[in-house]
Amino acid sequence: MRNGGLILSAILALYSSSAIVSAGRPREYVEKPDQEGQYFRLGACPDPHACILPPDMSQFLPGAYFDLRVELHDYDKEAANAKDSAPPVFFDNFKTQVRRNHGPWKDIDHFFGAETPALENWHYNWTHSIDSRFNGAPKIDVSVNSRIWRKLKFDKPGVYDVSVQYGPKSGYTVRYNVIEPKRPKHKAKNVILFIADGCNVGMIAAARSLSRKHTSGKYHNLLNFEKFDHLGHVITNSVDAIVTDSANSASAYSTGHKSSASALGVYADSSETPFDDPKVELITELIRRRQPGKAIGIVSTAAGEDATPAAFYVHTRDRNEMAAILDQLVHGVANWTDPVIPDVWLAGGAEYFKGEMAQDGTNYYDILEDLDYKIVSNKKELNKYHGSKKLIGTFRKSHLDTWFERNIFVNNTVGNEAGPNLDGKDALGADQPGLDDMTLKALEVLKKRGGDDGFFLMAEGASVDKKLHTLDFPRALADLLEVDVTIKKTVEWLKKNGEFEDTLILFTADHAHGFDVYGSVNQQYVATHRTDAQMRSAVGLYEYSGWPGYKDEDGDGFPDNWLPDVVLASGSNNGPDHFESWKISHDSPREPAVEAHGKYIANVHDAAGKDGKGIEWHGNIPVTEAVDSHTMTDVFIYANGPGSEYFSKTHENWELFYGMTQAMDIQKP
Repeated sequence: MRNGGLILSAILALYSSSAIVSAGRPREYVEKPDQEGQYFRLGACPDPHACILPPDMSQFLPGAYFDLRVELHDYDKEAANAKDSAPPVFFDNFKTQVRRNHGPWKDIDHFFGAETPALENWHYNWTHSIDSRFNGAPKIDVSVNSRIWRKLKFDKPGVYDVSVQYGPKSGYTVRYNVIEPKRPKHKAKNVILFIADGCNVGMIAAARSLSRKHTSGKYHNLLNFEKFDHLGHVITNSVDAIVTDSANSASAYSTGHKSSASALGVYADSSETPFDDPKVELITELIRRRQPGKAIGIVSTAAGEDATPAAFYVHTRDRNEMAAILDQLVHGVANWTDPVIPDVWLAGGAEYFKGEMAQDGTNYYDILEDLDYKIVSNKKELNKYHGSKKLIGTFRKSHLDTWFERNIFVNNTVGNEAGPNLDGKDALGADQPGLDDMTLKALEVLKKRGGDDGFFLMAEGASVDKKLHTLDFPRALADLLEVDVTIKKTVEWLKKNGEFEDTLILFTADHAHGFDVYGSVNQQYVATHRTDAQMRSAVGLYEYSGWPGYKDEDGDGFPDNWLPDVVLASGSNNGPDHFESWKISHDSPREPAVEAHGKYIANVHDAAGKDGKGIEWHGNIPVTEAVDSHTMTDVFIYANGPGSEYFSKTHENWELFYGMTQAMDIQKP
């Protein structure tokens, strides 16, 4: 039997045209808090049938572009258990209206001077419960009718309501805020945004203990970014979940909008394709329109198509569409602003530039040469370049190797066949540039290209996150220290080149992990004892935590000995089954869990887990997950330079966009 909700939906569909005409004013705005639950029909859609994207409480700059999608959903909640349930119907008629500052309602086409877009319809399956995700229970069939208005903008500050009516007494209204542009007290000619992906405050404390001398418990010096003028907190949750991923968290920084997991520069709709979702304008696109002389740089130790760097030049719902992401680097997307085409792009991800993994087999190097880019593929070529052309560097397939593999365990890169020319040769660790090499070269080129208009640079230490996922804490900490050393060298470069006083420098993370240090551990004792109780007795707590034996005698910012007898007792608050002995995996990065019969079990060949003889650590996440998860913990933001005072309090992640745009003075159309 069909339930009452479906019958009502059918009636509404039959009478929707006359109902809308007679409905009069749209429904008044009512703020609806987020609902309890895990498996929502679609993120940020509290109405039982209507969705409007961007969602309620979105904020915009005057003149910033966005798409607006309205979806009407029909479904039968009983259908998940009723074989004879009829399919849901489509809402084939609905009306969308807009008003400003509580004024008269206007049809959306008239309000924006737009043509009525075509009516779209599709079905999708709603994973509505734990059982429907994991245990084979049926999913709910949802019918969708939708329209999307492309490349809209609000020209004036104010409060805007958008309402959709789909029945005599059925409708949904969202409210937007378009801010009054703010001018900076001291304009930042340049902005540098450093992101240590996945870093939390526990990682900072650990990195400090690894690399800084102390006497009587007092540190001789702090980390370089800890000397910045201002410190704040950033709330990282997404639009529809308390824990975010790197895509929509970085996208919040680049757009001023929260979104959903995997989404970049868009709000995630329910359609099948990941390329038609409603877009919002990126900070880099805004720079190209409002300060076209300013140079733009993107630097990452990940693949350049990975989530964080892609957030500054891409629009897609699916961060895994790597080939299409690379295509957007040069071609952008249709019916939108011009592509960002950054002045500098330095990262990994060479496999998408040509060959079988490139979109349609395109050779993007040919296109980049036509766009007057200088192309480099290793550390030597990068350091040798001193020109003023736009610069592209792809230094290996996939992500660059960690600091360990580039500086200590370089033999681990022998045989990787990751050479950027895709010729089967290795991308040796010694041939890959570090974050400091790429950042300093980017600064050199950006200064030349931006001139008096300055530059915007995003530089990411990506393997902080990637190695926290695999509980490879020494490697994660080394990559965090690489970010710190890069910040030190950046400050020195800025001062030497007369740019320091005009540069806003930010250091933050896009989200956190559950990492922390709870004492010290004598890892040699763990290595020579067998029982669980004996090994656990090597962990020193409180007064017995003492001091680990790390030392940085040469002052390069990294410990000279990464494995003293006494090390940090560290761990994550979540993760898969694994073994722990606080060793370093010398022959390769750590793999704590392996797949067996559809689930992940502790890896008995994990060197950091004493090859299955370390302390047995029982997992606390689904057995289908191989690595630890991000957490909802707030992250830090350190700020220095013009506009830095904005960041000295607790902000939501999307608000960082407004701090940066205010500092650069690009909020006004």
